[in-house]
Amino acid sequence: MESKKDSKSIGKLRFTLQNTQNVQLPQLEHSLVGLCRRRTSAEMISEAKTFLTDVSPTTNTTTNHNQAASGMSSTNYLCFTLSNTLLLSFLVGGVRVVSTRRPITPRETGRVLYGKVTLPGRPPSAFSKILTRSNDLLGQSSTEKLIDMLKEHAGLKECTEETASHINSILTELYNRVRKNEKHFKKGFILGGLYGLVESSSAKILLAVARVVLALRVSGSNLTGACKLIFKVARSEQNDYLFYDSDLLELLIDGLGRASPLEDPEACIYGYGSIRFLTCSTVQERAELTTIKDFNRNWSEQFELPRKPSTAPNLGEGHTLQTDKQQKEFVEKLSKQDALVVRLSRHGAVQLMILHLQMLNEAGATQKLNGPPLHSLYQLSAALRALADVRQISSSLEQLENPNFNTTKIQLELACPHLVRAAEVTIGEIEVQANIVRTLSVLSEDPDCCHILTNFAGRIGMLLGPCCANFKSNQAEKLLSLISRLGYILGNIMAKYDNARIQFYHNDVAMEYLLNILEIYSKEPLTLHNSLGDTVVDVLIKMIRVLANMSVNSEVGFGLGNAQSLGNILMILLKASQQIKSIKMKQELQELTHATLGALHNLCFYQDKITSTPAHVIESKGSLQSVLSDLAAQLCSILKTNRDEVTQTEITRVLGNLTRNEKARKSFCKSKGLKLVVEILANDATRHLYDLKACTIGILVNLLGDMENRLPLIQLKGPEILLELLRDALQQHSDWFLATIISQAFWNLFIDTPHIEDVCSEVTLDELSDILAEYLDEEKILKNYNNESLPQMWEDFAIVSTDLLERLQSNYDQQSDSIVSLEASDFENDEDDVYIEGM
Repeated sequence: MESKKDSKSIGKLRFTLQNTQNVQLPQLEHSLVGLCRRRTSAEMISEAKTFLTDVSPTTNTTTNHNQAASGMSSTNYLCFTLSNTLLLSFLVGGVRVVSTRRPITPRETGRVLYGKVTLPGRPPSAFSKILTRSNDLLGQSSTEKLIDMLKEHAGLKECTEETASHINSILTELYNRVRKNEKHFKKGFILGGLYGLVESSSAKILLAVARVVLALRVSGSNLTGACKLIFKVARSEQNDYLFYDSDLLELLIDGLGRASPLEDPEACIYGYGSIRFLTCSTVQERAELTTIKDFNRNWSEQFELPRKPSTAPNLGEGHTLQTDKQQKEFVEKLSKQDALVVRLSRHGAVQLMILHLQMLNEAGATQKLNGPPLHSLYQLSAALRALADVRQISSSLEQLENPNFNTTKIQLELACPHLVRAAEVTIGEIEVQANIVRTLSVLSEDPDCCHILTNFAGRIGMLLGPCCANFKSNQAEKLLSLISRLGYILGNIMAKYDNARIQFYHNDVAMEYLLNILEIYSKEPLTLHNSLGDTVVDVLIKMIRVLANMSVNSEVGFGLGNAQSLGNILMILLKASQQIKSIKMKQELQELTHATLGALHNLCFYQDKITSTPAHVIESKGSLQSVLSDLAAQLCSILKTNRDEVTQTEITRVLGNLTRNEKARKSFCKSKGLKLVVEILANDATRHLYDLKACTIGILVNLLGDMENRLPLIQLKGPEILLELLRDALQQHSDWFLATIISQAFWNLFIDTPHIEDVCSEVTLDELSDILAEYLDEEKILKNYNNESLPQMWEDFAIVSTDLLERLQSNYDQQSDSIVSLEASDFENDEDDVYIEGM
């Protein structure tokens, strides 16, 4: 319907047009009524196109009308003009006719253009999305514009956080485009805009620049520059978090894959140096981890071998971290470092390092390495060590929490042969060689790596040769670190693999070098050390442990007993470690004493049958076989004066093996060793020390094998002490092992004695018989074990105790026979008696 306003307008128009000429009122009125309704945009556009097509004819008509109106009056002309204007206006329908051509604006250098492809100087459309200063805005900028924006900040050093964030956003957008292989601009153009930012103090900017450079797959000096930036940031521990959620490490490995340690050594130096920094621990953490990793203690755990000293902490024990917060932070950091190591290994870092090792070894085989290639080898080996260290520590902690944990293998064992070769190639370069050997020492703790190194034990021992030759040079202090770690590697190998013990022993040259090192450093002051903290004591400990673990093998142990100077060396070390009274070195000297005693324990085990040197065997000067008597006397002297319980136990352990040799027994007893043994057993303060008590009884068993030692034992009331120990072992603890060796001591005491009653009192013999009879009652003992099978230790006790009880019983029978014969003799003589008859 028409509105009232529209009706009035039409009425006015009708009145005006009535006074005009050449206008058809009915038709015009019909058109006007149609125009008053609301039309669609499509209808309006269609009418506008129709109007624009008819503009020219209409203009000509207007001209003719002007000519015709020349004869009109002013009033009639005004009405005519008004009618034409209104008619055109209603025919168009209110559409303004404007030019669709945009105005041309001048290009402004500081104005940001929008869109990936934009015409120069084109402003944003009114219908475009309003963009903010973010990656959305940068994403619509051209690469050329991004580079120009970076160039505006060229030479930037210090900047605000907002500026750093803006530059980092630009670099991130640029990196995303480069990763998509956009080739709109050349590498040189992009690099030119990047290197203006390398002096920035912002770690984020430096890493973002390095990401873009590495994404361009550069090589040569450009690759070296990117590695330098990463190295600069990675040196600070505070920047480690920047690498955790970034693909920078993968880009770095890809970049190092395009480098050669011979042609691009600096790129390898900074690249592997960055990996080393990101995966290494701080000094404080390293000190805390020594208790967890249990360095230097590599005894071979086998029967009749030295046990680990009680001072040596087990895996996972030791000093606790200061606070729970520090422990939590340490574990979190370690887990993140371990994640980095796994990422690197999955991206082929270990294989790349091995390839570079091979290249350096091949070059070093023909020409001595020096300069940057030698330094790249240093950093490469250090990076491998850092990877192995993090992996082992993390796995150890995981296994403590979950014994069934399966660690992720990163195949570091593949690098072992090449590292051994690298150590051979770098002979003469003490620092580099020591660093390589240090890496091997860490790898030797891993079971897989140690198994591989078994085949190279002889070659590792040969590395000791140049150390002997350069002992008097100006590099003597640096040699301490190298020799110490070589000894640690060999000790780990000898602790596990018997074939390695035999192969190394039969390598005459390697054995000679090993004994030479021991002889040289045994004559040096034990207080000598270098600036790195390596000491002569540490060198001696490592080398002695190599011998201790080698002598587990019977062939090697017996053969080392006749090794020249070895006996003298061990006695010198025992004497020196007891004479120095340094509080600072107390722990080191104690460890040296225990290591020496451990080696003697193994070696003396195989010298028990040697009473005198056979005629066809020439006794080596200073060998262990030649000093057994002196050694027994020296150990007796140390046992008298030393008050350390662990040391006393270790000495008695050695004497337990040593006193099986006749010469050693005589020397020990001559030094009043029997009296010392009885005093230890009678001392209530030492009875709670089980190992000390058991070893001391073992010594007594050996000493009682000689007839001349039995009477002194009786005079010292030894039988009564042994009976008390037997009673305590059986009644209080049911200790079958201790009861067995005590019974063996009684057996040795009684075996050749014609009249036992002359050795022990009747009360002692009766009580001994009762105790043995009671605990040999199998039915009674079975009740204590709920009628289950008896332990093997009881079976061993029963064998010895049964013989002992029979020996006592036979003595009683002899006494009874003697009494009966005496009574019969008295009865026969009664006939000769004189009786006084009653008065």
